Amino acid sequence: MSSITIRNLRSIRDETFPLSDFTALIGYNNAGKTNILMGIRWLLSRFSLDNSFFDDPDQSVEVNGLFEGVTESVLDRLEEDQSAVLSPFVRNGTIQIQRTQRVPGESPASVELWVLNWKGSGGKGEWVKAPFGFEDAFSRVFPSPIQIWDFEGDKAFTKLLNEIFRPLERRLGRDFNDLIKRFCDLLDSSSDSRAEELDLFERGVNDKLRPLFPSVNVRLDIPTPTLESFLSTASLSVLDEDDGFEHNIKTMGAGSKRAIQMALVRYLAETKKHHNNHYVSRTLFLIDSPELFLHPQAVELVRVALKNLSREGYQVVFATHSAQMVTCEDVSTSLLIRKNKERGTFMRERMEDAVHAVIEDAQSQLQMLFSLSNSNELLFADYVLLTEGKTEWRVLPTLFEKMTGQSFALIRCALVHQGGVSNTRKSMQVLSAMDLPVRAIVDLDYAFNNAAQDGFLDYNDPDISYCRALFKELALQERIRLVNGLPVSKKSRVSASDAYAMMAALPEAKKPLINIHSKLAKEGIWVWTRGAIEEHLGLDGKNEHVWSHFIERARNENPKGFLPDLESIQALCDWIIAGIPER
Repeated sequence: MSSITIRNLRSIRDETFPLSDFTALIGYNNAGKTNILMGIRWLLSRFSLDNSFFDDPDQSVEVNGLFEGVTESVLDRLEEDQSAVLSPFVRNGTIQIQRTQRVPGESPASVELWVLNWKGSGGKGEWVKAPFGFEDAFSRVFPSPIQIWDFEGDKAFTKLLNEIFRPLERRLGRDFNDLIKRFCDLLDSSSDSRAEELDLFERGVNDKLRPLFPSVNVRLDIPTPTLESFLSTASLSVLDEDDGFEHNIKTMGAGSKRAIQMALVRYLAETKKHHNNHYVSRTLFLIDSPELFLHPQAVELVRVALKNLSREGYQVVFATHSAQMVTCEDVSTSLLIRKNKERGTFMRERMEDAVHAVIEDAQSQLQMLFSLSNSNELLFADYVLLTEGKTEWRVLPTLFEKMTGQSFALIRCALVHQGGVSNTRKSMQVLSAMDLPVRAIVDLDYAFNNAAQDGFLDYNDPDISYCRALFKELALQERIRLVNGLPVSKKSRVSASDAYAMMAALPEAKKPLINIHSKLAKEGIWVWTRGAIEEHLGLDGKNEHVWSHFIERARNENPKGFLPDLESIQALCDWIIAGIPER
């Protein structure tokens, strides 16, 4: 399934969600992540929705899904009648279906299934009711999903067991069916070898029924069992080595159940290695909080198992609150799920789509995705601060909390280390396209080397020109090497960073630097007027020893008592707080 559109289902009013092989739904509690999982499940499993599923009970609930991979080879592996009923609705390997329920609580038989018909529609497609046999044939390719969540009891165990033992059914299916056929001949009312006891039963009951209803007869029909029906009655018993007792899995606590569910998922992933999907079908896994009740190492094991399943022909969609469930490999296709009064549940733009919308060059797209994807904390944030250097990334969280009494986590802010400023504008554009409020903290050299090119300052900005003149004077006095009027480190006795700090320390530089700072701050960029953060904090280096010492001091003392530039740090904290979006 490449996308799903959900309308009027609980908190989801009308939203489309793109899906990948391994899709994380990330959001805070009550954002509507589980409602997305429910919408996917309902589309693939016919059942009736009660009133609690309708956002507006006077409107229909509709779920529309686009399914890919319905190739000629897939159709050829179906039964002839199944292929015949699906083929007319396939276009370029895709089928689009929609399930609709008009009234809360109506019978499952009244829930409608529609399919998009491309023939005779002028290329636009026309929704028609799915013909007889379509739903059964479609479920052969896209069966009912395996869902693992707490509010549906122990159904997940049965579905996992069915999935694990599918090779058994394939291997023993013929022998099993032969045995069942011989057994069914004893039960079938039309069989010559039917068990005499069953015939006696029918005759006896009908003799007793005839005086009451002369024109009515009863017949005993016993359904043919399948391997799946046998597995549906299977149960797992758990031996507790601590107390020596044996427990049925259904009687155990939620934590134990989740652990065993995830163990089955891991076992399934192991058995499917290099399987290459020998089956026609593509099964969906829908999991609500796979990390629930698990310790960090177990969470990582489960993540790897689910990722492996997604590589072996399964599609995995899960809701999570854990950054550990999403690595940099999957950040770009994760869905940031949010909810507000105006829109209900909605999705921020995916990072992958935002990057492609902002950046045209493919190589630059890859570089940007790599840069941002390594900061998966931003997926759990409502506000992003980009930092140029590691010093900000290391010390600002502690310093901000001591200065304001609030943590970055409390204000839902992600501190993202860029590793440089050349991508500042593009990073801000991508995050803005994702509807994530973003600000950046940069060193002073950004104002001179990048700000004009990025469109934040004029190329002929008078304050920049004034400071360039100061660099010329310093070059004569301090042996600073300039290239195009700006300091560089190469072949210079003074590093470029020290040169900016020296210029910033000149009394005559104070006013133009304040002006530059104010202009960039209005654009969402904080520039250090003393050159870099180290000058404002009084740090004598950029290494872990210096950072750890500062953090320890900030925790044990009041920073207001030892910061050399308290005014700028307090202004920075106020600026960060001013950028917090309204909720």
